[in-house]
Amino acid sequence: MAYVAPFRGLHYDPHKVAHPEEVITPPYDVIKPREREAFAARHPYNMVHLILPQPLPGDDRFHNRYTRAAALYRQWVRDGILVRDPEPAFYYWETEFEVEGRTHNRSGFVALVRLESLTGGVIRPHEQTFSDAKADRLELVRHAQANFSPIFSLYSDPEDRVLETLRPARPPEPLLAFTDVGGYRNRLHRVTRTAALKEVHQALLDKPLFIADGHHRYETSLNYQKLMRQRYPHASPRASFNFTLMYLSNIFDPHLVILMAHRMLGGPRFKTLEEDLFLKRMAEYFEVAPLPPQGQVSGPYEEFLQQKLKEAQPQDTVFIVLGFGGKAWRVRLKSGIREKVLERQMHRSLAQLDVTVLNFLIFEKILALDAKVQDDQETCKYSSKIPDVLAALTAREASLAFILNPTRIGQVQEVASTGFIMPRKSTYFYPKVMTGLVLNPLSPEEEIVVPE
Repeated sequence: MAYVAPFRGLHYDPHKVAHPEEVITPPYDVIKPREREAFAARHPYNMVHLILPQPLPGDDRFHNRYTRAAALYRQWVRDGILVRDPEPAFYYWETEFEVEGRTHNRSGFVALVRLESLTGGVIRPHEQTFSDAKADRLELVRHAQANFSPIFSLYSDPEDRVLETLRPARPPEPLLAFTDVGGYRNRLHRVTRTAALKEVHQALLDKPLFIADGHHRYETSLNYQKLMRQRYPHASPRASFNFTLMYLSNIFDPHLVILMAHRMLGGPRFKTLEEDLFLKRMAEYFEVAPLPPQGQVSGPYEEFLQQKLKEAQPQDTVFIVLGFGGKAWRVRLKSGIREKVLERQMHRSLAQLDVTVLNFLIFEKILALDAKVQDDQETCKYSSKIPDVLAALTAREASLAFILNPTRIGQVQEVASTGFIMPRKSTYFYPKVMTGLVLNPLSPEEEIVVPE
């Protein structure tokens, strides 16, 4: 099913970039404007110059932020800032991090994966995407002709056969070893042993892949492939544009961590929302209990809210509502509502998700937010960090916020396996796969070859 191939990765030359932490960044979609400027100032070869180029006065169709990023990328290649490996490899990658006082060490590897339709069952998405983000990424790929950031995908391997093949085949010294800006410790090893490459390729042939993070980038790769097939109708099926860059991890990895992307709503439509009417409508579907506001709780308020969420039973849908001048409520879905309302409108696997309950009952039924409004990234914002949510409310950058429990990995697999799609930002796989450790050039003349 999944066709996973080694490739000749492109990466920073360690002789010219001695400190990877100065140039490696998170993926583009989690970098805030002020962070973008900090990354740009940190090093002239920082990846943010490529993945988040800035518009300038006078930009037009032929000279714009995408053409500048593409020209800069090619200049870095010409100058040897980015160098390409001489032979195909899989890139074994370990990320060590802490969550709630526990140390995790997530393992995975970077490879090329043959592009497949999202309806064919080989590559399985689980989230909806934003139209503007896909258009933006397509322009960047079209001009630069490269994958700058890997898509994070999962495969099912209960015996961990794939990574157990790569671990002993990695060289003793990593290609890269550093602590990134998030405090995560990264070690990247280049695996070129032919037997290991072949075994991993064969092991994944009968497995589907579940997209964990990077749905926009995957759909962008499909759109780019369509453009290139029109331009090069006689190109080989193994042409590089028929593949995309992925970071692959085992769905059974005990160190796979999912956080929740909490929801924030802002804009003019919510400034006139009446508290009493909102709570009355909420009571049709939920048990609503007021919580003390931030000033009346000893200790960090985010820890208090997190504890109120953890009190939920696994079968319950519970979340925190914040708004209306610093007020807070703990809401729990009433018994029978899931079966009587949600399961009559959607598949059971979707009805079990807290984010679906929120989107269908509150966003759509109570607040009357249609798909277009929910696609507006200024109206609907997301953050995995409760302090950021509280700060947005305090600064009046949001009027309402909803704090949720994380989606469970089994729920992701069930929804993806049934072919259904979760609401946007239903998961936040933590930490994000960093951008800049290894890149993938896209050339219509180059063919991807798997060791026989």
